[in-house]
Amino acid sequence: MPEWCPECNAMLAEGTAECPRCGHQFRRPDEDPHKLHGEDILNMSLYVWLLALIPIAIIIVVGLLCYWSAQVYG
Repeated sequence: MPEWCPECNAMLAEGTAECPRCGHQFRRPDEDPHKLHGEDILNMSLYVWLLALIPIAIIIVVGLLCYWSAQVYG
């Protein structure tokens, strides 16, 4: 029975470890599903940094708006 790539929907042969079309890596059935790979750790780290930088960016924008309004109207 053919398998399909979840990323690009290409038809794959059984037991394919990597999609020849898009390069998506498949986990083997004997591999622990909870094991993190380097790419997974990188993606989570970037996500955490993004979430941490959003409030800082908001504070900077509000501060610049306050400074600008004090210069114009003050």
